[in-house]
Parts: sequence; C-alpha cells; structure tokens
Amino acid sequence: MYWKLSIRNARRSFKNYLLYIVTMTVLLAVMEVSNCIAVMAGFSDFQTASLPLLIIVIQIILVGYIDTFLFKQRAKEFANYLLLGMQKKNLTRLFLLEILLIGIYCFVTGTTAGFALYALFGSCEPLCQKYSLGLLYCKSVFDTFCCFCIIEIVCGVRLKWRLHRLQIRELMQEKSHIQQLNPNKTSTLWGIIFLGSLGCLTGCVCGIAFLSDAFLSRIISVVVIPLMISIIAFYQWIFRQFTAYRRKRSVSFYQKNRLYLTAATTYNAKTAAVVNAVFCMCLIFSACSYITGRFMLAQDSSFMEETTQYWMGTAQLGICVVFTVLYFSILALQQIIEFQQNAKHYQLLCWIGHSSRQIRTLVIQQIAIRLTLPMVMACLILILCFPLLNLRMNTALPPSMHNALLNFLAEFWAGMILFYFGYFFVVYTMSKASVK
Repeated sequence: MYWKLSIRNARRSFKNYLLYIVTMTVLLAVMEVSNCIAVMAGFSDFQTASLPLLIIVIQIILVGYIDTFLFKQRAKEFANYLLLGMQKKNLTRLFLLEILLIGIYCFVTGTTAGFALYALFGSCEPLCQKYSLGLLYCKSVFDTFCCFCIIEIVCGVRLKWRLHRLQIRELMQEKSHIQQLNPNKTSTLWGIIFLGSLGCLTGCVCGIAFLSDAFLSRIISVVVIPLMISIIAFYQWIFRQFTAYRRKRSVSFYQKNRLYLTAATTYNAKTAAVVNAVFCMCLIFSACSYITGRFMLAQDSSFMEETTQYWMGTAQLGICVVFTVLYFSILALQQIIEFQQNAKHYQLLCWIGHSSRQIRTLVIQQIAIRLTLPMVMACLILILCFPLLNLRMNTALPPSMHNALLNFLAEFWAGMILFYFGYFFVVYTMSKASVK
C-alpha cells in the first residue's frame, strides 16, 4: 500500500518536483561526463574526485533546500495522515520512498544524458581508448551511483531526523512560517563605497592590461578585493535606493504595477542585498570557469600535458554548469516559495479589478526581476573588464586565437540565456498552481 501511495503522490506532485528533477538531473549529467573522462584518461588521484566531490557538496545543499520546500508543501497532508492513524515511522518511510523514486528517475535520466553527451562529443578527444562504450558506461555509472547514494543517504537522514521531531501542530503551521526583516534606512555611504571600489577595480584591470609583466602578480593578487567590495556595495546601495523610492510615494509610484513590484523587491531588503551579491559573485565565478575551460580545450592552446589539459578544461566547464545551476535553482525556488506565500495577495488584486491577463503580466515581471537582478552587476563588471583583458591576452596568444576571450564570453552569455528561459518556464509553470 505504501509503495502504491508513494508512486501516486510522486505522479500527482510532479509540478512541485519539477525544480528538483531539473536540478538533480543536470548535476548528475555533469558528474557522469566527468566520471567518463576520468575513467578513459585513467586518473586515480585527487583530480579525479575533485569535480564529483564539489558536485556532491553542492547537490547535498541544494537537495536539502529543495526537500525543505517540498516538506513545507506537504506538511498539512502529512498531518492528515497522522490524524488518520498512520504511525510516524511509516509516514517517514512514505516520504523518503517518494523522494527516492524521484531521485532514481533523475539518476537514470541524468546518467543517460551525460553519457550520451560524452559519447557524442568526447569520443573524438585525445584520450586513450581503453574501454568499449559498454564497459565505459558500466564503470562511469557505478562511480556516479556511489556519489548518488552519498547524496541520498545524507539528505534522507536529515529528513528522517526532521520528520521524527515534528508534531502534528507544527506540521499544520509549517507552511506559514515566514522570516520578516526590516530594511535599513537609505544612505549615500554605500554609493560612495561602490564608486570608489569600482574605480579601484578599473585601475587594477588597466594595470593588468597595460603594465609590464613584473607588476602582474602583485595586481592579480589584490584585484579580487575591490571586485568583492564593489559587488557588495552595489547591492547594498541599490536596495536602499529602492526603499527610498518606495517611501517617497510619488504619483508615478502608484501607476501600473510599480507599487506591488517595488514592495516585493524591497521585502527583506537587507537579506536580499546579501543574497544578490552572493549570486552575482557566483555568476562571475561561473563565467571565469567557462572561459578557462574553453581556453584549455582550444586546439591551438598548450598549457600542460594533453590528456591532463583536456581533463582540467572539462572540469572547468563542469564547474561552470554546477554554479549556473546553483544560481538559477535557488533563485527559482525562492520565487516559487514567495508565490505560494503571497497567493492571497493575488486574490486581493483580482477583487479590486485586476484581470487574469494583468495578473499573469505581474507574475512574469516578478520572475524576470528576481532572475535578472544578480546579473546587473555581473554584466557591468564583465563588460567593463573583459575588453581590456582581451587586449592583454592578444599579446600572449597566437594570431589564430586573437579575441578568443570575447568570443568565449559571448558563448557563456548565450548559454546563460538558454538557462534563463528554461528556468523562467519552470518557475512560471510551477507558479500557476499558487497564482490562480
């Protein structure tokens, strides 16, 4: 009975599991590709486990975050099961079995997609052909399965411990728990810090581009400091500007959807500023990983031994995908949670005369703002710095690779656009259940 009930619940809650499925499938596919390369190249040291280990850590955090979201969505359902007489240990097994079934589906889909991707693009790379495709699939899938088991065990133990502690009353109130933080007052101090740190960052990049090699190591060692300060200061300053705009209450503030959008953006402004700064750094790190990987995989580049360079380049691309998925997954999940918590707000908007079309437009605008806001500072930094860095790279690269930095950056943003619209569709689809 519990087996059938788990399968039925998994099917009925497919929309709630959609973000879980997309995130876990993509990360498992990246892990499968890295394991295929490690098996074919014969690596057996730390660099073999470095990328899968990073994916395991990030996936445990992400899956735990998403499991908490799913748990809150099903909290009242679990309370009803307990009220009907189901024992708590059976309820725990029911939910864990449901999560495991979804996880197995993601594992099969992710490993199949990852191996197909490697077979399509990686078989022609300079790796020793020691294995047939069938044997390679078995070995790589076994390594991925071991990592998958670690993720499921850690997340399962954490969920079991949480379910065992909760009582029926807590389950009934779990979905309504909301953290409320008041934003700080507007100040020009963060604006001054932002402009000053951005000027220092620009000066460092100009030094890298135009000074001699003797000064490069010193500048590169300190450039990360103004970079991080400028990102943090920008989002602290911009959210305070949003708060000031909201408090002015000008006539234009009440036109169209500006009132609701500004209120939604400045809610928990202090926390939102920190979160957006972290995601902006994550995005820049992802861009740097992609560009580094593309340079290592370029045909005219030779930095180290050929097989090792191929592995390191692929690992960098994998890290780029991991951090991109981390960026979009958490932002998407936060948006979905907010839609469900604020479902009554949209009912009020309907009661005061908003049509369904206007509500859909408002939802689309909210999703776009949430997914785009961390990109603003990242775009500014990349556009400001990379043309100067490209001039420096052209002096060290062969003529066939001139402007490769800008080309790789364009490829990265093309991939980001694909991820953006994919997660945009996921969030919009899942929000329909809350915003009716």
